[in-house]
Amino acid sequence: MRLEHLLKILPEKQVFGEENHEIKGVVYDPLRVEPGFLYVAINIYTQMDKIELPDGHPFVSDAVKAGAVAVIVENDVEVPDGIVKIVVPDSRLALALVAGEFYQHPSLAFKLIGITGTNGKTTTAHIVESILAQKYRTGLIGTLYYKINGTINKSKDTTPEPPDLQEIFTRMKDESVEYCVMEVSSHGVDFHRVSGIEYETGIWTNFTQDHLDWHKTMEAYRAAKLRWFGSLGTDKTVVVNVDDASCPFFIDAARAKIVKYGIENTADVTAENINMDGTGTFFTLVTPKGKIDVHAKLRGMFNLYNMLAAVSAVLEDVSLAEIKTGLEQDIVVAGRFQTINQGQDFTVIVDYAHTPDGLLKVLNAARSMNPNRIITVFGCGGDRDPDKRPKMAAITEELSDIAIITDDNPRTENPDKIVAQVLAGIKGRDSFEYEVIHDRYKAIEHGIDIARTGDLVLIAGKGHETTQTLKDRTIHFNDVEVADEILKAKMIK
Repeated sequence: MRLEHLLKILPEKQVFGEENHEIKGVVYDPLRVEPGFLYVAINIYTQMDKIELPDGHPFVSDAVKAGAVAVIVENDVEVPDGIVKIVVPDSRLALALVAGEFYQHPSLAFKLIGITGTNGKTTTAHIVESILAQKYRTGLIGTLYYKINGTINKSKDTTPEPPDLQEIFTRMKDESVEYCVMEVSSHGVDFHRVSGIEYETGIWTNFTQDHLDWHKTMEAYRAAKLRWFGSLGTDKTVVVNVDDASCPFFIDAARAKIVKYGIENTADVTAENINMDGTGTFFTLVTPKGKIDVHAKLRGMFNLYNMLAAVSAVLEDVSLAEIKTGLEQDIVVAGRFQTINQGQDFTVIVDYAHTPDGLLKVLNAARSMNPNRIITVFGCGGDRDPDKRPKMAAITEELSDIAIITDDNPRTENPDKIVAQVLAGIKGRDSFEYEVIHDRYKAIEHGIDIARTGDLVLIAGKGHETTQTLKDRTIHFNDVEVADEILKAKMIK
């Protein structure tokens, strides 16, 4: 694609040099530059601690040496003669717009459903996929991976950087995907990863405390989600949780048609006759299309809300029978209320709950299974919002019988300091026991060792993650693998 055509998409720019180059690729990573490419210098921040470069501008010369014929920069830099320099006010926004134009907006070939919210994005995406797969060819993009017609591929971010996202969309278009569901993180909105993309439907699950290390205030965090939610036009659809306290903000921000879901308040999509046990969730799904009885394998009230959100988003495009079939599938989402079973006479569950609200919902779900005792293994991440640490401890004390406080990605913070802030939330309920074991492996092992018949061990915080980030290194660590290994050894004895 000719550079002059590509640059028409940018509302503000200063161009230095000739625009008649043929552009063969658009990248933000200097290591991916090939001859004929356009390099966009951004501050490269990715989630899960994969911070590759603090700033792409110092690597413009490397990109040019690798063959870049043009560069987009936010901060003016020197470039050799013959290299086109484009200066813009926001290089991240420019990256999103240019990437979409270069790949010719492949997502327009299918219907795109976006999901935002503090908790539930990943599971809700999988539920949407399960329902739609009963009738359509589907794609999914999220925290764990991206999928095309059921085939799993590795991904780096919850919401990928624009060129990566457009490449995935292109693959989906080539493989005749009809619907794609994707997670839209607040970081993804702030970093313009979803700018210029047209969504058919937007889902909002809930809003609770998280990511304040980045957003600083709850108002700024909510504003990021509201910006995306309000960007869907009047011919689109948005789905809102009417039982969440922040619902009025999202209703006010919406320009699109609103579909409401909930249980406590009046909603378009709701559930009646709710009953939960160890096999799953029984309920009557109530929709504008009618009612149908469902026995879903997903457990917990939070997952019932996720199911209602998913149904609300797809109701117009599938039948009640297809919805029932999709909901009753064995929807396994790694690290989301995932049961680890090696034949033991107690329950072990791994969950990603790393926020006060997430932990509250997961522990309530655990309580609904009526275990003899709940043993909770949890910690709080370093270099992240410290305000939630005592809150998570208080929730654990209220709903658990025993807690084992351990390390969860301490990063550059002193683990003792993190634990001290956690312990500040414990009030000293007589029937509650706790201890501190910094070594996460030993903490999980101890939680399993002290479990008795009918108990439930909840290992919270890391879920699907496969690493533990320490001050000086990152090591392989996966709660699911560790719990499974310990249980296997225990059952052999």
